[in-house]
Amino acid sequence: MEKVLVTGANGFIGSHLVEGLLHKGYQVRALVRRTADLKWLAGLPVDLRYGAISELNTLLSAVENVDFICHTAGATKAKTVADFALVNYGGTQNLLTACLQKNPELKRFVLFSTLAAVGPSESNQSITEEKACFPVSNYGTTKLQAESAVSELKDKIPSVILRLSAIYGPRDKETLTYFKFMKRRIRPIFGGTFSICYVKDVVNAALLALEKNIASGTIYNISSPGCYTFDELSAIAAQFLNKKTLRIKLPTFFLMLYASLVKKFSPNAILSPDKMKELTQKCWVCDTKKAQDEFGFITHYSLEDGLRETIEWYQRQGWL
Repeated sequence: MEKVLVTGANGFIGSHLVEGLLHKGYQVRALVRRTADLKWLAGLPVDLRYGAISELNTLLSAVENVDFICHTAGATKAKTVADFALVNYGGTQNLLTACLQKNPELKRFVLFSTLAAVGPSESNQSITEEKACFPVSNYGTTKLQAESAVSELKDKIPSVILRLSAIYGPRDKETLTYFKFMKRRIRPIFGGTFSICYVKDVVNAALLALEKNIASGTIYNISSPGCYTFDELSAIAAQFLNKKTLRIKLPTFFLMLYASLVKKFSPNAILSPDKMKELTQKCWVCDTKKAQDEFGFITHYSLEDGLRETIEWYQRQGWL
């Protein structure tokens, strides 16, 4: 039975991935911080290992004797670009170094990256894997650095890079923030068009990335087909929330001011100025044809089905 190390295994995407891997019959080793909340892993047959990707010495035993590594851990919010880099870039370098030292026969290293590493499309054309990278945020810049670290070692460590669109689903606290506004009968509208993907479809993409014959270092965009706006997304969500909402178009300057104030009083808040640099762009639509053609990636959840399942889960948990 093949064994997979999942970094960030207790997180939103990581915990769903752990469940998907176990369902497919893999053994799972879960790398988590000692201070991590492990409620999403409770009762699962996983080999827990405590460590931090920013500390190389804590990774050496974790990478030993695994067949695959799925690297989902990363910083999505931080006070400075150096804080982002310490985890997103430095952490990825540490994990690769640990592999070279303790597991040179690793079958595949899967990096969970993001469209933020590429930057938005300025012409409303779909973002392909060949697009030149011009990230607009510190988060995106450091994720691009992580991609480069993986690519530089592609001849020594077999790898695949998954560039994820916006991801939503149960356990996600970023999308929850938006739905909380809607529960208060406010529909904030901003930004442009974007691609989006349900977390269970992301797990399916990861499983394919482990199992298919893929050239080392290959990059794939991962998303559901089509594109959406916050107007369209919120209109669907309002139906499941059973709320009549007031549609409010928010200008970019107001959003940046709001994010700056939030950061001042809550430095680790999700809605930071860095995040707003991404959310206020005109086009984050990506092309997934390469993933479809080369390893058979397709999505199984429509936006309606995914939002229904997500909102119902939030409500059962008392989050919404």
